[in-house]
Amino acid sequence: MDLEQGLLFLNGEEISVEPKVMELLLYLYHCRGRYVTVEELHEHVWADRVVTDTAVRGTVKKLRVALRDDDLHNPKYVKSVAKRGYKLICESSILDESHDETLTTTIEEPDAAASISDRVTQPKSNKQRYLIWFTCAVIVAMTCIYVAIQHSSSRFDFIGEKLLTEYKGEKKSVAVSSDGRFVAFTGRNLENELSQVYLLDNQDGSVRQLTTKATNARFVSFAQNDKVLLFSDTVTGASSLKLLPLTVSDPESAMITLFDEQYLISGIQPGRVPSEVIVQLANKAESRLMIYAVDLETLQKTRLVAPSHSDQYIWGGTVSPDKKKLMTIVMKPDSYQLVILNFESQQERVLSETSAQVHGAVWLNDEQILMLDRDALNIVDVHTGAMQVVLQNQGDLITDIAVDNNGGVVAIKKSQVRADRLYIERSFADAGAVSRVIDTAPEVTSMMFDPENENMRWVRIKKNNINYIAHLNINTEQQTIHYETKKRLELLDSAPNNKYLLVKEGHRLAIFSIENNHIHYLTADSGLSSDGVFSHNGEEVFFGVQVAGEWEIQRFNISTSTIDVFLRGYMSIRPSKSGFIAADGNGDLYHLDSSLAVLEAMKHRIGLQLITRWHVKQNSVIWSDYDYLKSYVHHVDLVTQKHTVIEDLFLSMYPRTSADQLGEHIVYLSVQINNSAIQQLYFE
Repeated sequence: MDLEQGLLFLNGEEISVEPKVMELLLYLYHCRGRYVTVEELHEHVWADRVVTDTAVRGTVKKLRVALRDDDLHNPKYVKSVAKRGYKLICESSILDESHDETLTTTIEEPDAAASISDRVTQPKSNKQRYLIWFTCAVIVAMTCIYVAIQHSSSRFDFIGEKLLTEYKGEKKSVAVSSDGRFVAFTGRNLENELSQVYLLDNQDGSVRQLTTKATNARFVSFAQNDKVLLFSDTVTGASSLKLLPLTVSDPESAMITLFDEQYLISGIQPGRVPSEVIVQLANKAESRLMIYAVDLETLQKTRLVAPSHSDQYIWGGTVSPDKKKLMTIVMKPDSYQLVILNFESQQERVLSETSAQVHGAVWLNDEQILMLDRDALNIVDVHTGAMQVVLQNQGDLITDIAVDNNGGVVAIKKSQVRADRLYIERSFADAGAVSRVIDTAPEVTSMMFDPENENMRWVRIKKNNINYIAHLNINTEQQTIHYETKKRLELLDSAPNNKYLLVKEGHRLAIFSIENNHIHYLTADSGLSSDGVFSHNGEEVFFGVQVAGEWEIQRFNISTSTIDVFLRGYMSIRPSKSGFIAADGNGDLYHLDSSLAVLEAMKHRIGLQLITRWHVKQNSVIWSDYDYLKSYVHHVDLVTQKHTVIEDLFLSMYPRTSADQLGEHIVYLSVQINNSAIQQLYFE
C-alpha cells in the first residue's frame, strides 16, 4: 500500500478501489491487533455521512473482493466475528522507498550503411515484441482479475442476525422501506384478534399499530417513495386494496380504499415508478390469480402475467432494480419455477426450478435474486440460474423476506416449527357443540376418523419435511407408522372395512393398502384430478379427473384394478342412501338417483380447494369452506332440507375436516398462535 499516493497493490499489481474502501483499509491498519465494530466504523470512516450497516458491510465486502480474500472460514486479510466486528490479520511492515533501475543503451558508431540498417531495425523489432508481449500480459492479468473479482463478488455469505422485534404474536407479511429504516408487517397478537398493519422504526426500535379496523390485513408494501403503505384486506369474495398515508399522525383516519369487492387479492410489490404497484388478484371465483400493474393515480389495472396452463399458479410479481424485468414464481404440479419477464421484449424465460416449496423471492440487485424455500435461503444468479445456499431454513422457520435498496434483508421467523394445536370434535346432534378435545403433538397435521374404532384416528405426521401416514390411539397417544413420503400428502377417505385409505400424494390420487403397506396410483403426475371417495361396500373408488378440459367421474374396481368412466360433467361425487350427490366444476351440488338421473339441483355450492372436505353420511351432506378470515362447516339434512352453519376464525377451525360414519360428528384442527419475530439478516 502506497500511503503517499493512496494506491493499493496486490502481488505487485495496482488494484483500483473506491476511496471509501481505501479509507476502510487504512483504519483497519491503524487498529490492527483488535476488532473494530460496525459502530466504530460509522463514527470514524463514515463520519462525513450517515449510512446503513448494510452499506458498511458492503464496503468490507468490496475490500475483500479487491484482496481476493473470499474464504470467510479461512481469511487471509480481514477476519469478521459476529457482534465483535472486523480485524486486519495479515502481517504488515514498512518498506523503504524502492530505487528504479534504469536501462541505458550504448549506441556504437556504424561502420557502413548496411550495418546502420541492421542496427536500427533490430532494436525496433525487439521493442515492438516487448510492447506486444507486455500488452497481452496486462490484458490476460486484467481478465483474470476481473473474473476472480466477479466470482468473488457473486458469493454471498451469512454472518449473523439481529432481532428487530420480540417473538410475540403471529406475523404474516413483511415489507421494508427503500432506505431500510422502516419495516411494515401484518399480524395479530392473540387468537381472537383480527390481523392488522404495524410499522417498525429501525432507528429507535418502536412499533406502531397503524390499523385497528382491518378485517384481515394480509399483504403489505411501501409505495410512492415510501410515503404510503398499501395493504390487502384479504377475504375471499370481498377482498380490498387500501392505502395508508404515512405523512399524517393517524394513518387509519386518512385511509383510502383503492378498490374493493375483488374475489381475492394476494401479494403487493412496488412497481416500475413510484405511483405504480404490482398486485396479484382474481376478479371472480372462476379466475386464477394473475399479476397486474396498478396505477395509484388513475386506478387503472394492466394485466402483466397470467397462468399458461390450468395446473399452474402464479405469484410473486417483483420488479428488478433497473425496472426492466419482472420475476414471478410459478407453481407446477411437482415443482416451483422462477420466471423472468423482459418488459421490453415481452419474452419470458425460466431462470430456475426446484422441487422444494418456494415461499418467496426478491431482487437483491440486478444480478442476484434471494429465494426463500422450505429448506434454505438461496442466491440465484440472474444470468445463469446458478443457485447458492446462503442460510439453511431449518424447520421452515423463516416464512417471508424483504430487501431494501441497499441489499439489507429482513425476515419473519417463527419461534417453533409448528404451533401448538388441538383437534376439536363437534356434534351436529347437539347444535354443533364441542364434544371432545384431543391434545396432540405439533407434528400431527391432519386427522381422520377410523371407521371401526372410536378411539383410533388416521393421522398425517410431518417431521423434517417428510410426511407419514400413522394410526393414532387418542387415549394412549401411541402411533403406528404405515407409510412415508417426501411429497405433499392429503388424507381423503378410509374404506368402510378399514383395509384401504384414499390419499393424494403430490398431485396424484392413490389407494394405500393398510395390510401390505402398498400404494397404488389412480392418476398420473401430468393429469388434473379433484378428490375421491370409497363406495359403500368399500370395493370401488369414485374420483374426478379432467380430460380434454372437461371433468368426469371415473370408477376404480379394487379387486380387478380396472378403471372406467362412471359419469361425465361432474368434478366430484359422493354415494348417498338413495343414489349420489355430485358437484360440477363450480362446486354446485346435484342430487342424482341410482341411475345417475338428476333429481334436483340442491342450490348449495361447496368449496373444492385442496384443504376443504365434503362428506355424505346417512342423510347428511357436510362440507367445509373458508375465506381466509373464517372457516365454515355446513350441514344439510337431505330429508328436512335444514341448513346449519358453524363458523370460527380460519386457523381456529381449519377447514380440513373429517366426518364419522353416521355423520353426527366432525373433527378439525385448531391452531394456536405461533409467535414470530422480525429479524435483520446480515450477509457478505
